[in-house]
Amino acid sequence: MKFILCFLLLWFSIFHLYAQVLEDFSSNKRAWQTDEDRKVEGGVYMISSTDDGVQGTINLFADNSKPFEVGVTLKQIGGSDKSIYGLLWNSGNESVNTFLISADGFSIVYGLTGTLKGWKKSTAIQEQINNLKIEHTAGKDLFYINDVKVDERKAAPFFGQWFGIICYNQVKLEADNFLFKQEQLPITEDQNFATFKKENMGDRVNSANDDLGPIISSDGKTIYFARQNVDGNVGGVNDAEDIWFSTFEKGLWGFARNIGKPINSPQADNLVAVGTDNNTMLFKLPDALAFRYRSQSGWTDYDKMNIKINNESNHFVASLSSDGRSLVFSGMTKANLFYDARREENDLFVSFRDSLNTWSAPINLGQTINTPGEESSPFLSADGRTLYFATNGRPGYGDLDIFVTQRKGESWTDWSEPLNLGPTINSPSFDAYYTIPANGNYAYLVSYDGGFGKADIFRVKLSESVRPKPVVLIHGKVMNKKTNQPVGASIVFEDLTLNKKAGEARSDPKTGTYQIILPFGSNYGFMARADGFFSVRENINTKTMDKFKELDLDLLLVPIEVGETVKLNNVFFDPGLSTLQRESFGELNNLASLLRHNLSIYIELAGHTDNKGTADVLQKLSDDRVATVKNYLVQRGVTDERITGRGYGASRPVASSDTEENSLKNRRVEFKIVKK
Repeated sequence: MKFILCFLLLWFSIFHLYAQVLEDFSSNKRAWQTDEDRKVEGGVYMISSTDDGVQGTINLFADNSKPFEVGVTLKQIGGSDKSIYGLLWNSGNESVNTFLISADGFSIVYGLTGTLKGWKKSTAIQEQINNLKIEHTAGKDLFYINDVKVDERKAAPFFGQWFGIICYNQVKLEADNFLFKQEQLPITEDQNFATFKKENMGDRVNSANDDLGPIISSDGKTIYFARQNVDGNVGGVNDAEDIWFSTFEKGLWGFARNIGKPINSPQADNLVAVGTDNNTMLFKLPDALAFRYRSQSGWTDYDKMNIKINNESNHFVASLSSDGRSLVFSGMTKANLFYDARREENDLFVSFRDSLNTWSAPINLGQTINTPGEESSPFLSADGRTLYFATNGRPGYGDLDIFVTQRKGESWTDWSEPLNLGPTINSPSFDAYYTIPANGNYAYLVSYDGGFGKADIFRVKLSESVRPKPVVLIHGKVMNKKTNQPVGASIVFEDLTLNKKAGEARSDPKTGTYQIILPFGSNYGFMARADGFFSVRENINTKTMDKFKELDLDLLLVPIEVGETVKLNNVFFDPGLSTLQRESFGELNNLASLLRHNLSIYIELAGHTDNKGTADVLQKLSDDRVATVKNYLVQRGVTDERITGRGYGASRPVASSDTEENSLKNRRVEFKIVKK
């Protein structure tokens, strides 16, 4: 009995390490290519070709460093003795490996990078039905026709994960019993996705053509995507790609609309990222990456990025971090871990923007993520640590599958083992372009799996267990405090705990609207900046937060005019003392910079407290705090005579001190411009 149990455990282990595809074509569950020349019908895969040739393929993960076997039964039901057909394996979009036979009894092994020379007469070939098989072993490939070995070659190059049937010269075939088997590790899967179901977004968003590359806005209310070769494109059906969008209103996604000129043109327009602020777009141009920003009249012209990538791939997909300072992208450069100029093999990279708006040389994300296969469509979630991407370089369910990984520390090359999102998300077809808004309620992706048209956009409702780490989404308007009119400004947010810049965004010059995302775990200050104004800074402490939060907060800009008063929101003191906390330095450095660059400005400081204490104690405390702030400014280059001030104790409250929140409003330092 013990022997039987051990045998069963061994068999179970081997079963889970052995990948096998045995296709009887009772259905098209593996998503073989179908059209008028290729059909799954009557338990066979029917394929017919013109002189130019036709391929019928599926995408399978194969580890080319290990043995595998691939085979098929082919029945010629039409054509002539000039007809050619056979197996295709380890192939990509441009280069293929093929094992072919001809109807008049010859065979050949060749790639499309070579020529049709070297045909061999083979007595193993039958008149109508033939079984073809390839055994890939250590360093060589063995070729069989009807179980007779007919050739042996050095192992063919790995061009990609496409396997299937290829035929030429007016032939009609029936394919059956397609087999692939290889010893492989099991799919590493995130079981939390097991019960989810993807939902096609329907004809309000999708068309009969390809709808690709969805990018959801950070607030989840607008989805941008590419639509290919439709009448509604600026260049009509010959326009390879335009940017379209749909907005979420009253519980429904609206009918998709072309975003129009100047974003779209008669040529292909490739939007690769949208900033958290929803006022910034990043495009891939033929020779560069470039930003556009919202303007009073629509959008600015291209602002090219100072970055060199040298991408050799036909595709470029990217994700801009929520702080706007990191760009994760998919591309092919000589820094790819498995670079091979003969095939398209994209890796994931990251580049960083410094304080001078210069972007660093790309860094490969490393071997935990990148494989000899294709890594594509990266999406860095709002937390800045959770990365989703698509790949066919790992065991999966078919074509490109979507995986998730977590950045472990501060390094961008140290990641958790990627997990497949499972068969409810991934399919035998193409699945990619996973994107999530800040709240994490829904994910959006592209799939050919049961689409409304060709490639369609789907969404998946997410439970809290699979959402990225929660963040704070802050939105509002940037306003002139005096006129209450919108202002176009840059939004700067700082980590007050670390005393460093945490990110930057923009407001819409026409409406003043802005959005930013702040991760949990720190104390942040943020403000709008514009010429001719002093910024009123705001503050939020996310250290104790544990759930997604959305705040509406207008940012005020005070005109630099005599008589204007500004509250210094991010000046903090130790309780009951006049000692500045380090979180105050950013706010006071900003004021010192304003005064150093505007030598005609004189200010008056005012210190205020809540009512907790005696009048004398509170008066002295407010006086001491004003003196501390003045000394800090003088130490940073502001002359003493330009700063006056006094404390007012609790005599000028702005709120009743009945709650801690109201008491906090009363504990403040302000300044007034008295001369300009």
